[in-house]
Amino acid sequence: MRSLSVIILTKNSESTIELAIASALMVSEEVIVVDSGSIDDTVAIARQMGAYVVPIQWKGYGDARNQGASKATGIYILNIDADEIITEQLALSINSIQPSTKVVYGFKRLNYLGNKAIRHGEWAKDRVWRLYNKNETKWDLSDVHEKLKCDGFQKVLLKGVLNHYTADNIEAYQQKMDAYARLSAKKYKERYKKVGWIKMFVSPLFNLLQNYIFRLGILDGKAGWDIAKTHYQYNRNKYRYLRVLKKEAVVAL
Repeated sequence: MRSLSVIILTKNSESTIELAIASALMVSEEVIVVDSGSIDDTVAIARQMGAYVVPIQWKGYGDARNQGASKATGIYILNIDADEIITEQLALSINSIQPSTKVVYGFKRLNYLGNKAIRHGEWAKDRVWRLYNKNETKWDLSDVHEKLKCDGFQKVLLKGVLNHYTADNIEAYQQKMDAYARLSAKKYKERYKKVGWIKMFVSPLFNLLQNYIFRLGILDGKAGWDIAKTHYQYNRNKYRYLRVLKKEAVVAL
């Protein structure tokens, strides 16, 4: 695909950035690494592989992706993260696109816990929309779960998958989800979202049953249970953290 630039977000990503950049080079000659303060060898590795590094102060995922796009020479932008690898089939699909302005392109994402591919439960039907015309849209500025502003756009799902090495182990994933829970609570507070006991207890329990039983997370063995339990805790924590933030706001008055 001509006039395409790939944006990769990084922070202390030395273990995966080389593979991420190598996969990005299958679809574009311009790879831009947006780095938010790595203290390992991430930046050095990226530069050795020919990527252009943009250092930023972290203000959220949407802001970081937009900053990367602003430095790109390509009109079309493909966003991946440092722990994501473009497969050969997906690269072929991207390279064959005849782009249109009011279209956002997406693809399936296969998530891994360590070296195990997770095919059921919460991670089963994961699709991400990451390829777009930068002159037509951009990312919203949410701290977490950012989205492209693409109401009214056509969405086209490409063949091939993006491999996502989500976490080395369940402990690392639990830490990541706790951080997301805190960011979600902050977002909910800013949007004046209310939280009751049903949200605190019933919703997380239903989420656990849905992911482990109805979405067949049980077929992924112990990893399936660990992931379902982690998302149960995430759903509880985001509302618990929201209640804490609201109490703190009242005390501060």
